[in-house]
Amino acid sequence: MIIKTFNFEKYVDCVIKIIPLNIVMFLMMTLYRVFFFFYFKNGLTLDGVYSSLFKSFILGAQFDLSILAYINLVAIFTFTIFLILKNLLAFKISMFLLKVYYCLAFFAIVLLDIIDFGFYTSFGEHINILIFDFFSDDTFALIKTILYDHRFLIALISLFVTALIIYKLVAFTTCKLTSKHSIIDTSIFNIVTKMLFVLLVPLFTLCLARGTFSMFPLGKFHAQISSNQFINDVALTSVHSFQDALDAKISQVNKYVDIAKKFDVKKEEIEVNIFNKVSIVNTAAQEVKPNVVFIVLEGFGELPILYNNHNFDVLGELDKHFQEDFVFYNFLSAGKITVHALESTVLNMPQRPFSLQVTQTSKAFKQFSSSMVLAYKKANYLTKAVYGGSLSWRNIDNFLKAQGFDEVYGEGSIKNEYRHQWGINDAQFFELVLRELKNSNGCPTFIYAMSTATHPPYQTPPYYKPLNINIPEDILRMMPGETKYGNKIFETYQFANREAAKFLSEIKGSELAQNTIVVITGDHSLREFKATVPEELFKKYSVPMYMYVPEKLRKNMDVNLSGCHMDIAPTLYDLSLSQVEYVAAGQSLVEDNINHIAFNSDGFIVSKDKAVLYNPDNTNTIYFNFDTKTKMLEIAQETQEHQEILRYYKKVVATSNEYLN
Repeated sequence: MIIKTFNFEKYVDCVIKIIPLNIVMFLMMTLYRVFFFFYFKNGLTLDGVYSSLFKSFILGAQFDLSILAYINLVAIFTFTIFLILKNLLAFKISMFLLKVYYCLAFFAIVLLDIIDFGFYTSFGEHINILIFDFFSDDTFALIKTILYDHRFLIALISLFVTALIIYKLVAFTTCKLTSKHSIIDTSIFNIVTKMLFVLLVPLFTLCLARGTFSMFPLGKFHAQISSNQFINDVALTSVHSFQDALDAKISQVNKYVDIAKKFDVKKEEIEVNIFNKVSIVNTAAQEVKPNVVFIVLEGFGELPILYNNHNFDVLGELDKHFQEDFVFYNFLSAGKITVHALESTVLNMPQRPFSLQVTQTSKAFKQFSSSMVLAYKKANYLTKAVYGGSLSWRNIDNFLKAQGFDEVYGEGSIKNEYRHQWGINDAQFFELVLRELKNSNGCPTFIYAMSTATHPPYQTPPYYKPLNINIPEDILRMMPGETKYGNKIFETYQFANREAAKFLSEIKGSELAQNTIVVITGDHSLREFKATVPEELFKKYSVPMYMYVPEKLRKNMDVNLSGCHMDIAPTLYDLSLSQVEYVAAGQSLVEDNINHIAFNSDGFIVSKDKAVLYNPDNTNTIYFNFDTKTKMLEIAQETQEHQEILRYYKKVVATSNEYLN
């Protein structure tokens, strides 16, 4: 029978003919999930998690079907409209648009999967709000880094091949939709059956899109099926992750979030003046007026240092200085990216959830009374900032000058020899810092310096000869997908540490040894580390905090205290100044009588032998006992101590939000 109008038979025919296309797409999405699992599982112990893993793949299938259902809703409603219009010619013309739509929709899924794969490789998480920092970061350098990655060509080929397959399948399907011949004869259906079919197909598709009959449609929060985060990540899709990130970004940009209300902190508890502090009386500092050098090293995470030995020598000569001086190991970075560390250390404030970074707003041009440099300016110090990359990154030039630095230097301030994609290498970086320290003409100097070198694509100068790097199995297990390329990562990490050691040896071997304090910490851990279980979270977030303090200026400091980035400046004020007024959310580590509480942008809080992971989005909370020797966590029952450190975190974050706004 030749169909001359878009009737019920044609409607049924179209619905049936798009099913094979969706089956193939579903299989491709499942195949990617299997690939994701095997690529990133690297060393994951599956004992006891097989049931959760099975649930993860089933849930992943639900997520995939939900995405496909949303895509197919357009086609289903198109068929329904033409069933009403009964215009076969108009339907055939519209098939071109449907072909374009399907191609773009399916191509977008594949593209998001590839982007998500790269994001997971870097951060150990699916796409989140940090994806939008691609456009506010050094985008050109990021693109070059991506192009340099050996996996980029594979990803490009995969994208091209998959796009070609999708195009061929969609073209074949849409061609069949316009065929005059139907697969089945529907003349035997009565009117009730036809009406039910037309009503149930869209309804079924909508239910499939929703993914669940619970109060909320299928979303990211449904993936919390195991204490093993990697198992949860296997279920999640790039599409749902991107949607969640987009919602968070829109909320962040368009709406002020009252963190106090969100955290259930009463308004009367918020007293911004609690940030007003005075450093201790320090007669030795008044006499010496020491130089202070505060260095933030790119990717200087703590985990490799915990395994440092002759066969895995990541510290090199820096180990000698670590043995001689103060090193705080129970220390957290402000967040997961460099700008988090920059703002928290310079502004003496924590990173706030639901808020844009200061450097991304007009506040970047405003001087905050909490600026770490102001206390030194009050004490008549010459203040300098050194950045190992372009000063245009994140508007860093204007931001640092607005916070009160007298002089700001970037990669253009020294000869670019063996430059890497993000700036000068660490040999040049420390040369620049040392040059500016010596160029102070006897005036006490404060230098804030941030490097850029231990960053993908991990490049060392051609002359560099690395020490032994035999990566321990425990570390490889936390670096899924990096088994073959880990050595280059640790060579760059080692090179940075050895250059730091040369810098310290230069200072200790000169007259600067008596009047210079040096602090070295990391902006965040190495990006490739993944915490697959909550028990490893501290290792994911921790950075060491090293301090060289001349003998005359030394104070009793308990290196076992918990600390974080916003505690560094208050500590330096107590060591180098005397009774200077300042504004800071953190606490000095010299004040060992204080119960120090450290936390980061992810709501991970640690104090003494207790830790808490608090999710600001949904208030989910996990309580831990913390082993300060092994740096491992153990899930525990809630105690009064847990309640107290969580309450402290909420109050400080809510108060800092009030202050910064």
